[in-house]
Amino acid sequence: MTDQARITVTPEFALIDVARDIRIEGFPAYAFVTVRASMQMCGAPWRSQAVFVAGHDGSLDLGRDSPVSGSYNEPSAMGLVWSMVCQDMSRVAFPPDRTEPLVIQIDATDGVHTVSARLVQEFLQEGVTHEAVRVEVGGMMVSGELYTPAGPGPHPLVIYMNGSSGGVNAPRAALFAARGFQCLALAIFNYEGRPKYLNDMPLEYFEHALRWARETLAPRDGFVALSGISRGGETSLLVASHYPALVSAVVAYVPSPVMHGVVSAGSPGTGRNAQVWTKGGVALPHLWENNASADWEAAYASEPPYRQTHAFLSATRDSAAFERARIPVENFPGPVMLVSASDDGFWPSTAYSEIVMRQRQAHGLPTFHHVCMGAGHHVHYPYLPGTLISKPHAMSGLLLDAGGTPAANAAGNEGSYLAVLEFLGRAAGSDR
Repeated sequence: MTDQARITVTPEFALIDVARDIRIEGFPAYAFVTVRASMQMCGAPWRSQAVFVAGHDGSLDLGRDSPVSGSYNEPSAMGLVWSMVCQDMSRVAFPPDRTEPLVIQIDATDGVHTVSARLVQEFLQEGVTHEAVRVEVGGMMVSGELYTPAGPGPHPLVIYMNGSSGGVNAPRAALFAARGFQCLALAIFNYEGRPKYLNDMPLEYFEHALRWARETLAPRDGFVALSGISRGGETSLLVASHYPALVSAVVAYVPSPVMHGVVSAGSPGTGRNAQVWTKGGVALPHLWENNASADWEAAYASEPPYRQTHAFLSATRDSAAFERARIPVENFPGPVMLVSASDDGFWPSTAYSEIVMRQRQAHGLPTFHHVCMGAGHHVHYPYLPGTLISKPHAMSGLLLDAGGTPAANAAGNEGSYLAVLEFLGRAAGSDR
């Protein structure tokens, strides 16, 4: 080992969606070098470790070299990041809901000497602005967090919605803004100004939010994309189908082609099959109503973590109930992008997305489907840890199996993110 031993991270500071070049130099030839990464995220410590054999010149390139043991086993420039494991599951709330940077400490040692560096993942690009939205429209409180790109507008708009945990995803909204899209992280429930639970949710709330956004935010060429994950994906398809004139494009992550009951997000005591969607004060039919084959025990009869997909598959076998609850996706003429996970443990999002795809293709409507192969339900942006496969649901507390493997989840996060940005760029450009 020489006095020039070092870890070089390029770039050290960048948005989280930027892959880094990580190189280590100055160790003895063919030395066993242990490389560790650590950070604090979502209130808990995260760690990863991999052992490498240094080259003939004492160097390592993490994008080229395979670990001989450790948290991951293939060449990956960001493997130390996506393979990090939460060390305190009692404290974690994942994914991040705040935009503070993630500071990752990287150490390399041969057992005698240690060198260190850091890697800083940022969510807020310089010049991106944030504004809390709490505005009463049509007698309802529209609530969310607005992120606006740097530079002169107007900008195309994305409205993004969380799933059955409620709240908002500020980091994802900030990343959309960094990539040129004004983004309103719209709260549906479990957030300031909104109901605590998902029960009896009027579609008019989304109509009011869309009309307010169009009038107040003045998106470029009137382009408004509706997007969401899981129940937010279901919501995106549903709202676009009922208010097609107010929506320019849809990006639905791990969505559903049918309406569901509250499942894990309902008020205590109302049960999994309680009503969610209403329009004009009238309840819209959901899959679990009068369903001859639905069986929640298909998911919950085994020991946790529970794989809910089995229950959702049982409910789809009642074709009449399925058709009653089907979202009329053919009513929306604009482009739709579906992002699914082929090992989704929450519900069968790849099969669900294929149903949407075929229904819309039968009507000649522009529809695209990006499958995250082998990934689980938690489809995020690039270079987050992909290891949190089972965790308690934020609303119900049930320990659920989201599916996937860390490597497949990491690949799905990166691939879907790039595909969505490309889709939105084309969709917004075509309106220009």
